[in-house]
Amino acid sequence: MIHSRYFAWAAAPPLICCLLLAPAFAASATPPLLKPNPPQTMPADKDTRLAQLLAQHKGKAVLLNFWATWCEPCREEMPSLARLDARWQARGLTVLTVAVADNDKRVEEFLWETLPDKQTLPVLHDREQTISRAWGARMLPTTLVLDRRHRIVARGLGAIDWDAPAIDKQLKTLIN
Repeated sequence: MIHSRYFAWAAAPPLICCLLLAPAFAASATPPLLKPNPPQTMPADKDTRLAQLLAQHKGKAVLLNFWATWCEPCREEMPSLARLDARWQARGLTVLTVAVADNDKRVEEFLWETLPDKQTLPVLHDREQTISRAWGARMLPTTLVLDRRHRIVARGLGAIDWDAPAIDKQLKTLIN
């Protein structure tokens, strides 16, 4: 006989189930890098807020990070993501973030307390997970790199050290 707790596990949203694997992934010996893929068009999304935000960055490459304050690997990578944003702005890369299934006030407080020099990153709140589902963010953190035509050219799963020289090399290749 199967215990009822197994049914609760099976009924949990895919995002939550995959999050349980995030700490093990983040602690791997080799830090995760971005996985390049052939350019893909942006997904059709009923929630148009992200498309509107991307339209404000027409002609610029975008790094799109899906995260949450309750996701420890996400919290750990956020300061290096902010440093990447500061380092790459002049090179035509914009960092945008999507806070998934999170509390707006908690997100703002976390960013204020965590980011270096009180730097800010644009945050789109996705409490209902409509955007993250449409974009295939099943695990947090998930990062997508969009080229200057806003085609998806790479994906990163798990916490990434955005200060790593290998990341800068990858980004140069992906967005230039």
